[in-house]
Amino acid sequence: MRRSCWVVAVAIYLLSAPLLRADPPVLAERTQSAALERSLAAAEERLGPANPNLLPILAPLAQLRFEDADIAGAIALRRRSLKIAVAAYGSSSPPAAEATAALARLYIALRRYLDAEPLAIAAGDVLTAELGAENPAMAAVLADRARIALARGKTGRALQWAEAAVAIDARAGEAPHSDRLRVLGAVLVGEGRFAAGEDALRRALALDRASGDRLATARSLAQLANAYIRQKRFAEALPPIEEATLIDQQQLGAGHPLIAEDFHTLGLIFLATGRAADAAMAFRTAIGGLDRSGGETPTLAYIELDLARAEHALGHEDKAQSLFKDARHILNAAADEEHKRERRT
Repeated sequence: MRRSCWVVAVAIYLLSAPLLRADPPVLAERTQSAALERSLAAAEERLGPANPNLLPILAPLAQLRFEDADIAGAIALRRRSLKIAVAAYGSSSPPAAEATAALARLYIALRRYLDAEPLAIAAGDVLTAELGAENPAMAAVLADRARIALARGKTGRALQWAEAAVAIDARAGEAPHSDRLRVLGAVLVGEGRFAAGEDALRRALALDRASGDRLATARSLAQLANAYIRQKRFAEALPPIEEATLIDQQQLGAGHPLIAEDFHTLGLIFLATGRAADAAMAFRTAIGGLDRSGGETPTLAYIELDLARAEHALGHEDKAQSLFKDARHILNAAADEEHKRERRT
């Protein structure tokens, strides 16, 4: 299939200049972050470090930390928000539930599902008890529960929660939320209902483009690319993941885990289409980005396994075996940790 010059140019750009960011988004983000930091410092001095009036400042600041790839800083701010909300309103209050859900959502974005699941459950329980199971605030929590279930291979439960989230929005008379459509599309694709899944993902993408939310647009594009990959429609998968990668490089900090995911997806497409050398380069770029984030995670292990496949295709057996062993070590350790947590609960 013939591809446009734009697509070819982007592919070359992505592989030859990884982890670059455009200046305007970076400057705007840093300016906004600095302004929030000044507001936070002033509010702390005036109100004290544990006053609940700090919460509206901490939340957007945590999001900016996340976007700038300061993952530890983002987690610290979300945890601080939760501590303040619990102290001020009680652990069974809606504000505490909202802070709990926000921390869970951050862990989901980092693919730390073991950390996210108990938080999402707790937030849902509180919101159901205090506001009711049909309250609009429950939609986001149910979408998160669906994401966790999908990651754990429980597509049936994931579909129930994803459909419930969409239904709550509809009953509340709200416009469709791309976030809910995105997870619904991912679950439908996971169940092999590709046409319905693609329809939901395209609707999410249209909403994201209309709203001008570039990071949400990138997530919908990446999910659409994954839907095509599941169907082995690799030529169709390449343009959306190229665009998603370009957006993420412009909007996110160098070494951000989402950029690593983008390059992983690019590598899968290259590997499936016989471009082993390009695949290896994309996988190495993904691993390099994760190295900046730190930690031996299952995400890193899966990329290493795919890089091992690329090295095998290139005839580099020693490299392939070394990568395979390291990946298995990481995954075995993760499985042991999951079993320990299950026994504790």
